[in-house]
Amino acid sequence: MSQLFAAVYEISSATVGRPSLRLNLVVNRDNASVLGAATLETVTGDVYEMPVRGHHMEIEGDEPLQAIVLAGTPPVFSVLDEQPSSFQMLMVLPTAWKEGQACYKMSFGKLYPRVIDVRDGRARAVLPEAAY
Repeated sequence: MSQLFAAVYEISSATVGRPSLRLNLVVNRDNASVLGAATLETVTGDVYEMPVRGHHMEIEGDEPLQAIVLAGTPPVFSVLDEQPSSFQMLMVLPTAWKEGQACYKMSFGKLYPRVIDVRDGRARAVLPEAAY
């Protein structure tokens, strides 16, 4: 029996004027691996997408938390000027009674490098969009 499942998360910042992030992931429970795509949309409407991979883990404590650590997998060959070149993320997964927390960093731009750094992300699970 397959241990694969899809997960879709939206991450927004508590700060006004910050970008929103959508994660479309496939999680393999057999080996705790995660694959998918991170799509960042800025307040100006620019959209950047990058393939990601990482691991699902449990953070021990009085109330154990589930978390995902992700890193971007940029193209092997040179990227265009406006494509993302790196992505890192740590997200404590949301539960039925509590929002998740996330911090991430995405860099892009070859000629004029820029970094988007969000440390106050609020994560929530959403239903995948139906394909027509």
